[in-house]
Amino acid sequence: MQSLLLDIVVIFGLSVLAAVVCHRLRLPSSIGLLLAGVLAGPDTLGLIRNAHEIELLAEIGVVLLLFVIGLEISIADVTRLRRQFSIGGTAQFFGTAAVVAATLLLLGLPPAQSLYIGFVIALSSTAIVLRMLEERGQLETPHGRMVLATLIYQDIGVVPVMLMAPLLAGGGGSGLAALGALVARVLLVAAFGIGAFRWAVPWVLEHITRTRSSEAFLLGVFMLCGGIALFTQSMGLSLALGAFLAGFILSESEYAHQAVAVMLPFRDVLMSLFFVSIGMLLDIGYLLAHPLTLALLTLGVIVVKPLVAAGSALLLGLPLRHAVLAGLALGQVGEFSLVATKAGVGAGLLGGDILQIVLDVAVLSMILTPLLVAAAPRCADLLSRTPLVRLQRRLPAPAAEPEGAGLEGHVVIAGFGVTGRNLAHTARHSGVPYAVVEVNAAIVREGLEQGEPIHFGDAGHPAILALVQADRARAIVVVIDDPAATRRIVEQARRLAPDAFLLVRSRYLREVEPLLALGADEVIADELEVSIEVFSRVLARLLVPREDITRLVGEVRGEWRRMTRSLAPQATSLTDLRVAVPDLATHTLRLAPDSPLVGHSVASSGLRREHGVTVLAITRQGQPLGNPPSDTRLEAGDLLFVIAPDQWDPQALG
Repeated sequence: MQSLLLDIVVIFGLSVLAAVVCHRLRLPSSIGLLLAGVLAGPDTLGLIRNAHEIELLAEIGVVLLLFVIGLEISIADVTRLRRQFSIGGTAQFFGTAAVVAATLLLLGLPPAQSLYIGFVIALSSTAIVLRMLEERGQLETPHGRMVLATLIYQDIGVVPVMLMAPLLAGGGGSGLAALGALVARVLLVAAFGIGAFRWAVPWVLEHITRTRSSEAFLLGVFMLCGGIALFTQSMGLSLALGAFLAGFILSESEYAHQAVAVMLPFRDVLMSLFFVSIGMLLDIGYLLAHPLTLALLTLGVIVVKPLVAAGSALLLGLPLRHAVLAGLALGQVGEFSLVATKAGVGAGLLGGDILQIVLDVAVLSMILTPLLVAAAPRCADLLSRTPLVRLQRRLPAPAAEPEGAGLEGHVVIAGFGVTGRNLAHTARHSGVPYAVVEVNAAIVREGLEQGEPIHFGDAGHPAILALVQADRARAIVVVIDDPAATRRIVEQARRLAPDAFLLVRSRYLREVEPLLALGADEVIADELEVSIEVFSRVLARLLVPREDITRLVGEVRGEWRRMTRSLAPQATSLTDLRVAVPDLATHTLRLAPDSPLVGHSVASSGLRREHGVTVLAITRQGQPLGNPPSDTRLEAGDLLFVIAPDQWDPQALG
């Protein structure tokens, strides 16, 4: 017991060190844990003596991981990503399995082993990939949604893959009998799951939560997870299937979020044991004895898997750039590949040498994953300049796309999410011409059906910007969730349209300065605007006077703009003036036919003398007139651009 406790302390110590180093190097902690296991293993430092007991604890960690995955994968998630899930996930999973299985058959492996290993290699690392996408803020990008849907598909698919092992190990008539018995057991477990979902689990959790005891809730969740997992094992299925089923049952209940909250610490602790135990299994001697073979196999994996995944993304209508980003993110062999391989060894389908090969290739590909993800944007840019970009044009394109010819003085909107839709709606009702560019083919089709002037393509390409006449646009607005793509669009847009007003929406304040340096005129950071909205509402609820709240909002925005003023090499702008004189603001005023200003000159209108309003420019019949002379006559329909007090109301003119 003391020896096992010492091993656990050593593992946790190495895990902490690995997590700190990976944080400094901006690498996923799972890679550090794998390397820590390699160092602690019997072939290197030999720090762990009770490897079998550690492996048992790691298997519990896998069970808890599947349970939490089941909790986090709800029917709503699958529905939201149903197209990426059904098309992209299926194409990637079965496409990779087919290519790998065909290759192994040519190398002389038996068909059953080739097929099983094909599905094993098709699995990617959920823990590593999702962590990296989340840290980079790319989960809601087009390629991020593709990757997320594919990983969900794989996480669900690992269960039937593991159930295939005994069936493939049988063969002949016994295989058919085993298949029938397997189907019967699966149907029985499904019936049990439906009953547990409808009656048993809600009844148990309702009585537990009535106690208002966090300890009772935690123990109850553990009991349900372990109980359902043991039931599936008693039916001849796996503990992993039962754990996933238990999590999926709880995911549709009102207790799901609390269950995730109480289980995550245990999952993270035991998953660290899992990664360390996997690293301990790496046979350094085998790696050194077969370096060329393992290097070629790893190279084959990180070439084949990205190619198949990128092809799956192209099937969804994603541009080549996003297809490349998604493909390289899914280019590794995942942690569940190791679990499935061990299941194949336990069923007698695979040998120990194959386990060692899969293990070495998995560890090497996981270690290479940060390099692949970091190199993905550059690879995507290079490939987008080659004839390969024509691949995306061979896809079924939305019919009857509107032409961008003839547009001038319009607004170009890059991205048709919530912000893009709202901007298009207000522009349409204000009579402002606009054109939309979107990379999601499904959104483009939907927009075309609604009569929107929307085009399919990546706004980071000059050809797409030329399609919507960006060089003639009055304003270009970039409202997408991909930071790297946003920077490319800003750079290309500023180069193509040097005089257009370039407004960008970003998620974080740290993205503002690079975007301004690339040529953006103004960047609205969600982080800043949300914080302003939060404190404004809190202060209003606390009965702070509205004028004080307005002043504080101006101070917050002014402080941030003062921090970024040094980035602009131009002369003093209106934004700079607004910072220096917070009580002034720019306004626009359209003169109606019955306006008292019509017929007066700028000087005789009394705007400056009576209202403190200075006319900066006039737009008349689409023609701008900057700094108009004082004797310029004002006409009905004129659009005046003025500087006035911040709280000035144009209705005061009558």
